[in-house]
Amino acid sequence: MTGLQTDTAEEKLKIPLDLTEWCQKETLLAWIKEEIEALNWSNPELLAHLSAHPAYQPRMWLCLLTLGYATSIFESEEIVRLCYADETFRSVCTEAVPSSRILGRFRRDNRGLLKWLLTQILKRVLREKFTLGDVLLPAGLRRFLVETANVRLDIARHVDRAAQGA
Repeated sequence: MTGLQTDTAEEKLKIPLDLTEWCQKETLLAWIKEEIEALNWSNPELLAHLSAHPAYQPRMWLCLLTLGYATSIFESEEIVRLCYADETFRSVCTEAVPSSRILGRFRRDNRGLLKWLLTQILKRVLREKFTLGDVLLPAGLRRFLVETANVRLDIARHVDRAAQGA
């Protein structure tokens, strides 16, 4: 877990590695899908690439990776396994289940996008947990959430590297 020390006290905000400790898995998935759909999917270059490469499924892969990292599933191979074994992960797989190699490469190629998406999900979970509504989060808290997203991506990278070396 990661923590943030406040200026006024020795208290630390601890966000669980598995965000389903703070909200329902179905809610988490719905938020992930909403954030992904809010992206600009009408870019002509993207549309041309998707048309030329029908096996490339960025929406599904973004959803799978973000759901995994939000629920403390960091190894690409485990995410793939859950696409068969877990109803929620299986519901994301509208196309063929990707390989762990594809997910790992997608993570490397889209780290910035995944960091942004995880940060958005962390904000939503935090707002829900502490009933903050649409209040503007302080800059320090926003930075902490970005750092938390980065940590999750780093964990995923290290876990995948360790699995490849095993």
